[in-house]
Amino acid sequence: MNQPGITYTIAMPEPHTHLYVVQIDITGLSEPFVDMILPSWTPGSYLIREYARHVQEFAAFAAAALPWRKVAKDAWCVETDGAARISVRYKVYAHELTVRTSHLDGTHGYFNNATVCMYVAGRMAEPLALHVDAPEGWQAATGLNDAPTDRLLAGPPLTPKLRRTSFIARDYDELIDCPVECGAHRLFSFEVDGIEHRLAIWGRGNEDAARLVADTKRIVETQRDMFGSLPYRRYTFILHLSKGYGGLEHRNSATNLLDRWSFQPEQAYERFLGLQSHEFFHVWNVKRIRVAPLGPFDYRAENYTRQLWTMEGVTSYYDELLVRRAGLMTPERYLEKLADEIVRLQNQPGRALQSLEQSSFDTWIKLYRPDENSANTSISYYLKGSLVALLLDLEIRHRTGGERSLDDVLRRLYTAYGGPDGDDIYATPTIAEEGGYLEAVEAVAGAADGAYREFFARYIAGTDELDYARGLGHAGLQLEWGYRAATSGDAAPAWLGITCKREGERTIVASVRSDGPAYNAGVYANDELLAFDGFRVDEARLDAHLAERAPGDTVTLTFFRDDVLVHTSVTLAAGPYDALRLVRVDPYDALQDRIYHEWLGITKQ
Repeated sequence: MNQPGITYTIAMPEPHTHLYVVQIDITGLSEPFVDMILPSWTPGSYLIREYARHVQEFAAFAAAALPWRKVAKDAWCVETDGAARISVRYKVYAHELTVRTSHLDGTHGYFNNATVCMYVAGRMAEPLALHVDAPEGWQAATGLNDAPTDRLLAGPPLTPKLRRTSFIARDYDELIDCPVECGAHRLFSFEVDGIEHRLAIWGRGNEDAARLVADTKRIVETQRDMFGSLPYRRYTFILHLSKGYGGLEHRNSATNLLDRWSFQPEQAYERFLGLQSHEFFHVWNVKRIRVAPLGPFDYRAENYTRQLWTMEGVTSYYDELLVRRAGLMTPERYLEKLADEIVRLQNQPGRALQSLEQSSFDTWIKLYRPDENSANTSISYYLKGSLVALLLDLEIRHRTGGERSLDDVLRRLYTAYGGPDGDDIYATPTIAEEGGYLEAVEAVAGAADGAYREFFARYIAGTDELDYARGLGHAGLQLEWGYRAATSGDAAPAWLGITCKREGERTIVASVRSDGPAYNAGVYANDELLAFDGFRVDEARLDAHLAERAPGDTVTLTFFRDDVLVHTSVTLAAGPYDALRLVRVDPYDALQDRIYHEWLGITKQ
């Protein structure tokens, strides 16, 4: 790697202010102007987030202060006055603890470099150095490589009484793809294939750290077994225990955020396992197996693709499936959770309006900005994508007599497009945006007289209802639909088609399903529900009243709408199925039995 001509310093002199002090030292200049640009979004989280809004106190200097002016919402133009080396300094406010932003307080500093590190226009391909100047007693965990000791990287911390740790990046893309956790976190490590894996845990709750480490190792081993190798020199799991939930993948690290009390009971712990498995699977699927719009990136604008379902949906399919194959979840529990996912999608009217390709393309304006009408008009490429991947996997297994699977498709894609290439993940070819994934499926499973082309046309480009009975039938499973709160036997309960939420003492209509009776009767989201047939009601009492009624009954709802009292008659409908069991058929044939066991990773006795 060449000597870095650009060095970043991220300093934390006063953590309680939530202000990072950032300095960028730039050498080798010959132009009269330098444009400094801060990304507007973070890869893996497809929403323009306007990180520049948190920048303050921008300044530039060489031997003396240099003139500058802001030329766009995310860009600053500095006059060099002929200097070959200049420095830019600014502060970034960081008080938002999510996996896609940055956070600094008296206990730690966590930063995604997209939120704090401006790039020098025209020089994104150069090697970079990063200094992290932190309080005594804090350590830094990141996917970046430690910097070699040389004179360029030498020097005191930006602010006195801070301790410096230095790293190196091959280019700006690698810098952006390696967040940093800095603090007095607990640091654990284990090896797989002689490769170090680190787990940095900030915060405490009801976790069993030893179990977290052991189960994470098992997940790594299981995914390694699927792909055959690990494509990095070191991997870092950053785990934040606080409030909230989320994960974000990186080329050789991941950041996961969980509620600190979410590790018990056992079913709550499964959420951690699924998240850990999901983000780690992205080491292959997204970071190495990818379509062209997924790197290198334009950090200032949207990067469109219709293939996010292959990246996130396929990953969502494998996250808990590989937890199951790792022996960390029983087959019965996996099928219960799979059934819940099917119910979730089937209770979203938007599945008839938005295709997986459309959902992928519109992620920039829809997925990360849900509202009360989202379920009526759209679907998640995570959720539907995972179920389409399930059905595709089972279809391949069935049509090839159990000899091939979606696993083989992923392995083929990894070999063809994202083989083990170390840190330079953008040096390999990318999957064709149009038809590339289908081509890989047919290369593995055969053309099958156009069956897979029809599958893609109906369920990925189109909005046809998913054929769960056929797909799961290949594994000898049948669907038994029902109701969670049936009033008598299998009878459908009375249904309004609304969800409510509490706001203080008020009961507010949170959403209205477009296929429900309340929607047709003119009930709106944000109406304040007051009474049911003249009696005061809250969410619990509403459910109790509905349990006493039958489909076809007409009831009167009373509510405030913008301070106006409104009475509306609603004829109750039969509720849609909201419970599902996946049970093995009896008898099942040899192929169904083989598919069932190999799909779920069950060793036959």
